[in-house]
Amino acid sequence: MARASARRPNPIARGAMGRVNPVTFMQEVISELRKSVWPSREETARLTMVVIVLAIAVGVFLGGLDRVFAEVFNRFIF
Repeated sequence: MARASARRPNPIARGAMGRVNPVTFMQEVISELRKSVWPSREETARLTMVVIVLAIAVGVFLGGLDRVFAEVFNRFIF
């Protein structure tokens, strides 16, 4: 006959899957946002410019690659 195993504690805390009070939720959100380290205005502007430049560079590269493949298909396949 099989022996009954010892009960293990539930890994999910009681109430973790239940409803959350909206006020408590907002308090926790604000608490976590205060812990965040926000970038300075200069750093934000610099990183935004990096993203814009990289997006343009990738767009030009992919556009050029598309143009090359279009020419290859037009000359050798059609």
